[in-house]
Order: sequence, then structure tokens, then C-alpha cells
Amino acid sequence: MNRILAHPYRILLPDGTAVRRICDYIPPAPVTSFVGGGGKTSSMLALGTELAEQGRRVILTTTTRIFPFDFPLAENLACIGERAENGKLGPVADPDALKQQCDFLLIEADGSRGLPVKAPAAHEPVITTGTGLVIAVLGLTGMGKPIAQVCHRPERVCALLGLQPADRITPEAAAQLILSPNGLRKQVGQRRFAVILNQADSEAEQQAGRQVMSRLPAEIPCVMTAYRRNKG
Repeated sequence: MNRILAHPYRILLPDGTAVRRICDYIPPAPVTSFVGGGGKTSSMLALGTELAEQGRRVILTTTTRIFPFDFPLAENLACIGERAENGKLGPVADPDALKQQCDFLLIEADGSRGLPVKAPAAHEPVITTGTGLVIAVLGLTGMGKPIAQVCHRPERVCALLGLQPADRITPEAAAQLILSPNGLRKQVGQRRFAVILNQADSEAEQQAGRQVMSRLPAEIPCVMTAYRRNKG
């Protein structure tokens, strides 16, 4: 399976060939959950916007906590949640039931406190019964940096990888974290699984992303993204 490099509203193959949309490469399930760090909300919004622009009704929600969007969303796209502390939105009583109101339900299923890399706690992620696809997100700005500096729940990252807090996140470590049933593949089971490597803004980050991609099984769809807003 080819690997692709994605920029906002523009997706490129490594050889420069253009592809239109992330959803053309990672077909969403009717209920799709996002886990990991370094751009879950942005990835959920990007995929939701792509689908909404095709005339599909899309709801964004969470089983944890997210900040509401402070700008208008695309037509056919809505973000739904219960009011929570600090201005955030929390989960509704039955997130899967929102699927009755839309064509696609996209769910942010864990938190990372804005850090690019994480390992889940015992209670994470909160994957709904109806979820058919889990998309793991990992931020490439964490590559080559110490676990203690760039990881949410660094003690769990260390335990999972057999490393120390001062050790650096390598492509091998990132791939191991993504694929581990105690890492970003936790609770995936027989569901479909895909990967987004976000924050691929620089050539160094893109090179690190390609190294991570090369260590993932070919049957797992994987894209690199850089969510920069277009000007004009």
C-alpha cells in the first residue's frame, strides 16, 4: 500500500503525485474514533470537512473532553457535546446514538494535553461500541526529543517501550508505540486501523515520518499531515 504525505486540502505521494483528500486514502467508517496525540482534533476536523464538502452530514464529538471550535464549521458539519469545565465539551450520554442524526460520526476518544506523543492510561481510550475505524494520530514534532519532554503519560511510554524518560523518541519507538495493543492500538480489536502522522511541516519531520511509515505493516493506511491554513 502506498504511503502519502498530506497538507491541508492537498495530499501528495512521496514522489510529488497529488491526491485529493485524506478520505480517499483512509475511507472513514460510519463511526470513526481518533486516539493518540499531536493533532487529533485537527485531523477529525479535516476529515469531517472533507466529508461535509461532499454533502455528507457529519457530527464531531468526544468521549473525553475537547474545546469547542471558535470559528464557523462547514455546512453539514456540527460539533456536539455536553458543557464541561474550563469551557470544554464533554461526552453525551450515548455518543453512538448521534449516528442516527448524520452519515458519519467522528469521535475524539482520548486526550494528550496538547503533547505530540502519548501512551494510554488504564481507562483510555474510550472507544464506543459502534466504532468501526480507529485512527491513531502521532505528532512528528516529538521525534528525536526526550520522552519526558514530548510525551503525555511519559511513565507509560517508558514502560511500554522499555526506555527511560531521557531517552529520545525514534522512528522505531514511534512505530512500536503505534502498533502495540497497549499503545495506540489499544482496544482496536478487529476494527479497522489507520495512522495519521501529523506536524509534518519541515523536511526533517517528513523524513522522520517516512521512517516511521516504513516500519508499519503495508496493510495499515498511513498519511502525513500538516494543517496549515491556506491564505487568501
